[in-house]
Amino acid sequence: MGQPITPLNLNLYANLLHQTWWNADASTTANITAGFNVDIGDWRDISISTSFNTTHYEDKDRDNQIYLSISLPFGNGGRVGYDMQNSSHSTTHRMSWNDTLDERNSWGMSAGLQSDRPDNGAQVSGNYQHLSSAGEWDISGTYAANDYSSVSSSWSGSFTATQYGAAFHRRSSTNEPRLMVSTDGVADIPVQGNLDYTNHFGIAVVPLISSYQPSTVAVNMNDLPDGVTVAENVIKETWIEGAIGYKSLASRSGKNVNVIIRNASGQFPPLGADIRQDDSGISVGMVGEEGHAWLSGVAENQKFTVVWGDSQHCSLHLPEHMEDTANRLILPCH
Repeated sequence: MGQPITPLNLNLYANLLHQTWWNADASTTANITAGFNVDIGDWRDISISTSFNTTHYEDKDRDNQIYLSISLPFGNGGRVGYDMQNSSHSTTHRMSWNDTLDERNSWGMSAGLQSDRPDNGAQVSGNYQHLSSAGEWDISGTYAANDYSSVSSSWSGSFTATQYGAAFHRRSSTNEPRLMVSTDGVADIPVQGNLDYTNHFGIAVVPLISSYQPSTVAVNMNDLPDGVTVAENVIKETWIEGAIGYKSLASRSGKNVNVIIRNASGQFPPLGADIRQDDSGISVGMVGEEGHAWLSGVAENQKFTVVWGDSQHCSLHLPEHMEDTANRLILPCH
């Protein structure tokens, strides 16, 4: 039986169980549990719960258990907790501290005592979790005085391979659609917030996509590596259950260069002239006033064509060495 008491943010539960056996003594167990959340000053979401459990066997002593748990917020995303359990034979105390460093990293540690164990059952344990594009990594360890010690590590994730490439990624179920994104070999491009990044080969797999309804996957343009440009940053498609979708995003990795473009007579190309990379034909910039232009994602010694009007054009050639791209370059356009 349970009853929420809304004005007090209290949940109250009570249970009574009587059992009879043909080959054992009958028993009666009663349990009452109370839990509530409270705010005290700047302390928000303090959680307190307690319970009392008693079991009575015919012709035997009662077995009573008391449990108390307190959890307090600490810092930015952390919680400190205390647990106590008392029974007819022993008492256990445990302190814990769990904290979230950011959306990818969290850790926790605890220490406890148990009265009926050697050295009072002194025990210390800790754990750390890291969520990466390749899955979730966990490491934990425990030390129990004069008893045992252990360390364990695990990885939880998925691996997807198609004719377009392969990548480890966050865990996904068998029937959930997933999207493989290719960025022309450019690594570390954030896809879908900051949880999924392209790997060394420019491949990322986004799991947890809804089936049979439009889903949007977007590149986080605010967190691109220096010198990286992505031409198309939003993908909106509908996938069926269990599908592996694929999308290629035109991407470039290189330097960002501020230039002034002039022809042999000292004149500037017209305002709005398009600057295209010769090898790929991709536009890398546009001519502004007085020949100023910002070239993004370019490399040393690359060649470009400036196009305007009715098939009018001239050619640019970047220097073989561009150590200082902070200074504006003056480029002749032939």
